[in-house]
Amino acid sequence: MNPRDLPVYQQRDRILAALTDSPVIVVESPTGSGKTTQLPLILHEAGYSGSGIIGITQPRRIAAVSVSQFLARQLQRSDRLVAYKMRFEDTTDVGTRIKIMTDGILLQEMKADYMLSHYSTIIVDEAHERSLNIDFILGLLKRVIEERPGFRVVISSATINAELFAQYFDSCPVVRIDAPMYPVTVIYDAPLSSSYEALLYKIGEIMLKTEEEQRPGDVLIFLSGEQMIKDCIALLHGLPIRRSLHILPLYSRLSREEQDLVFPPPPPGKRKVVVATNIAETSLTIDGITTVIDSGLAKMNYYNSRTFTSALEEGPVSRASANQRRGRAGRTRPGICYRLYQRDDFEHRPLFTLEEIYRTDLSEVVLRMAELGISEFTSFDFISSPGRGAIAGAVETLRSLDALSDDNGLSEIGRMMAVFPLIPRHSRMIVEAIRRYPEIIEEVLIATAFLSANTPFLLPQGEETAARKAHHQYRDDLGDFVSYLKLYQAYLSSDKREQFCERRYLDARTMAEIHNIKIQLEEIVAALGIPIVHGGNLSDYLCAVARGLIQFVCARTGRGQYRSLTAARIQIHPGSVMFRENPDYIVAGEIVRTSKMFARSVSPLQREWLARISAALAGDLTAGGRPETGRRTEAAAAGRPEKSRRDTTWQVQIGGRVFRLQPLKGKKKIALLPWREFAPVVRGLDFVPPPHLGGVRARLVTVHGELLSGSRIDEIFRIVRWIDPEQAHVDEWPRKRSFYAREELTQLCAALPLVLGVTRLKKSTPALGFLSLQNDDSGTYWFKPTRNFFTAVYESLASLEELTDELGERTARECVDSINRSYRRLNEIIEDQP
Repeated sequence: MNPRDLPVYQQRDRILAALTDSPVIVVESPTGSGKTTQLPLILHEAGYSGSGIIGITQPRRIAAVSVSQFLARQLQRSDRLVAYKMRFEDTTDVGTRIKIMTDGILLQEMKADYMLSHYSTIIVDEAHERSLNIDFILGLLKRVIEERPGFRVVISSATINAELFAQYFDSCPVVRIDAPMYPVTVIYDAPLSSSYEALLYKIGEIMLKTEEEQRPGDVLIFLSGEQMIKDCIALLHGLPIRRSLHILPLYSRLSREEQDLVFPPPPPGKRKVVVATNIAETSLTIDGITTVIDSGLAKMNYYNSRTFTSALEEGPVSRASANQRRGRAGRTRPGICYRLYQRDDFEHRPLFTLEEIYRTDLSEVVLRMAELGISEFTSFDFISSPGRGAIAGAVETLRSLDALSDDNGLSEIGRMMAVFPLIPRHSRMIVEAIRRYPEIIEEVLIATAFLSANTPFLLPQGEETAARKAHHQYRDDLGDFVSYLKLYQAYLSSDKREQFCERRYLDARTMAEIHNIKIQLEEIVAALGIPIVHGGNLSDYLCAVARGLIQFVCARTGRGQYRSLTAARIQIHPGSVMFRENPDYIVAGEIVRTSKMFARSVSPLQREWLARISAALAGDLTAGGRPETGRRTEAAAAGRPEKSRRDTTWQVQIGGRVFRLQPLKGKKKIALLPWREFAPVVRGLDFVPPPHLGGVRARLVTVHGELLSGSRIDEIFRIVRWIDPEQAHVDEWPRKRSFYAREELTQLCAALPLVLGVTRLKKSTPALGFLSLQNDDSGTYWFKPTRNFFTAVYESLASLEELTDELGERTARECVDSINRSYRRLNEIIEDQP
């Protein structure tokens, strides 16, 4: 197809006429109509590139590269007239007139040239995604337009709430372009239950039906995340039709080369099946798709601006997102979209996705505002105001880092921080090293690089024990931040880095990115005239790290429990070197909520170091920090609906069923949940506990006894997604029996399926608990019933971590598989990925 035949190019005259009359226009058109590729071409042909660069922002790196390559081919140019720029890659030169860049690059350029004097036009592509960067860019462009009458802005949006952009830019013109879409039949085909396995089984069932009916075209499957994609691909490879399928993953962590594999047609005689996250909703157009299978799920990050913690939560996508997914099936011929949820569920979903500005940390945006001389942070004209609370949280973060002056300008420290393309906590680590600990600058740059990238540690399904054993090579008593130094030096000294990563179960692309980030940061530090020195005292290194991460410095409050200045009930993540250790003080790279509140990337601190980190830190931590906010306030700060008051009657209704409340001491009550009555509610396809019930305490009653007494209902819901308390019941287990791993490994492995089995805590009591795997330093393992489900999970996972080191090359395959299955199950619970 000639790209000039695309609907957007066909409306060339309308677009140019609107842009002549208005400095800003919105172009609204369905995905696949040519907005991304043809708008730059139209402006170039009309002469806009003669008076300056035509800049196009993209929210994703993969799109920046593919758009640049497409335009270069269309213009038949082999020079740098069309080029792209992103972190670590810049193909532009002085002759570049059409520049595709990630939105973060444009923000960096505006630091040095606020008025964008080298540009004639900026096209903000995929504006409907409403990322934080997009919202900030729109606010800055509005100021540029006021100062530069000849400057032009084009807002490119799919058919999602385009009127909002028009209203924001003083009722600017909206050029609506229809694109011929073939009809797409929507089938609501929910799994039999809400379980993870049922969802994957349903996908397999639909794939078999698609192949049996010999439907033409390729398949696009939307799932929530990388792990679910990998599990789905494993299922597809196990289908009897696997030889007729060309199966490809698509998610952001893949390399550009791996992502590009989704675009070409499949090999002859095969059907392409792309298993993707929401990256395939609007940013990319994959030809040939006629069948969409939509799980209806996506993962979104929620940031709590009061506790400075975050949570990556899986949840239902909005109706707008679901309709975007459906539209991918009707671009080239009539299609079909399977929604793996009920019609009523779809109709009760929010119309649009909650914008990122309401659920993310704004400290970097506020730092950039201060750098640009904007001091009235709450008055900045965002397209959607984040509210005073979110801005106040960002300001509090920056003040804790000494980045702001009293008049909301940048302090000397803040000006140094702003030089780095990093979030403020990470740039503050580097500034602390420069100012106070110059002999460990290189070490801090390495730590910053690790924190700035995804985790490089891989856990391939079926190889968990081998992977963890390989990762254990870099353990250090001073925790993860020192382990990162060991790993990086080993990686750097290897002359075959791909093989190094493969042998050690590391993601080679992520390790290369960490290396590139470190080099980039070195160049910035060197440009400041500061030598890159290494080899200093590790206590200095950890103090510099902790100064930037001061909001994640925690004091121990009990066995395995910590609190920061603003959050409590924090536990060390099982993936950390420090898991099962109990130092009095720790610093964490981040604090996130999955199944519990976890500290990730953890190193110990000594009390005498606290005064070096911050004069008030020791006293504040000892005093207990800021009073903990209630659950209601935390929910509001995280951008979620606030919870209403608890029901005070003698019964409670859950999922259409009534359960009795029983009095406890004082005025407290507890809900009795007979499992045979409660199970149908839990297994309901779409039911989740309403907010006002989440905190109600309950007790699960089975035919064998009572379980989880005093746990919150929302926690019980999470637990019983993983286990059926009656099916998991065991009477016989190795009581008073110990296994010495070096001599009885086979017997121990055979008993591992008992982990998390439900049994009596004591023979004489009806109280039930969960079997956990315990161990000691001598290599001895035993089983013990534990009242708390998550305690059983953590202790068992920690024991399996130790057990992996007992395995050798001669260990029986059945034993390794048993450990892998147990490890995978426990790890999925920790990450809350049912």
